[in-house]
Amino acid sequence: MSEAKNIQVMQQGPDGTMRAMKRVTTSYDEELPTPDVELRYDDRPASQQVIEAEQELFERNYRAAHARRWQGQERWIGRQNEEARLVNILHPHAVIRKLRDAGVDASIEPAVVKAWVVDDKTGLLTLQEKTLSSARLWLHEDAVYLKGTSETNAGRIGVSAWVRQDGERVVKCLTSLQWDCGPEWSLMYFDEMDVPIRERYRGWRTNDVLTEDEVERAFGPVVASEASELYLETLKSYRDRRGKA
Repeated sequence: MSEAKNIQVMQQGPDGTMRAMKRVTTSYDEELPTPDVELRYDDRPASQQVIEAEQELFERNYRAAHARRWQGQERWIGRQNEEARLVNILHPHAVIRKLRDAGVDASIEPAVVKAWVVDDKTGLLTLQEKTLSSARLWLHEDAVYLKGTSETNAGRIGVSAWVRQDGERVVKCLTSLQWDCGPEWSLMYFDEMDVPIRERYRGWRTNDVLTEDEVERAFGPVVASEASELYLETLKSYRDRRGKA
């Protein structure tokens, strides 16, 4: 606490004479009003009624979120299911190399890039696509990380290919791979209502860029398991649709 001071201050009056101001005998801190405040904390445990009300509210919200859950999503949930999906870890470059070994014209380097080129008619610089190779599909130059997260496993690298659109051959990004390494099967994030939010890991089999024969030649046949169940169901559905076409 500050010590009290005995201070005499002179002040010039309206007539020009100097006169003594009121003597100060208290400190600045002592002159400030100090409110008398008592802080109280309610650390009593919640009553059984409050606990039951909160539980009822959670259950009501959980039921309301039913439409946003996936059918059969339990195959993603739980440590055992996650470990079954985190297998055959590959770098995107390794995926491309396996495709090339299987006869697929795939490239690690982009087959098409954006470049500033002088327009022959106007003489102005324009951003145009410049073809570097005739690869059927290729990796993008840069990996992209999900916004709002600092996870090291949040990176994705795009895979583009030549496609036919309105009768023209154009470049289109068709899928992406986990960067810098990804498992064979995707894993998901779920919120407290067990609603899938986004991919935690993106599996390299999770794409429709290749034919079934190309995938099998590159990576071998799929081993039937709970992790591959959805993939095999989707594959069967695709075969059935193709057979009816």
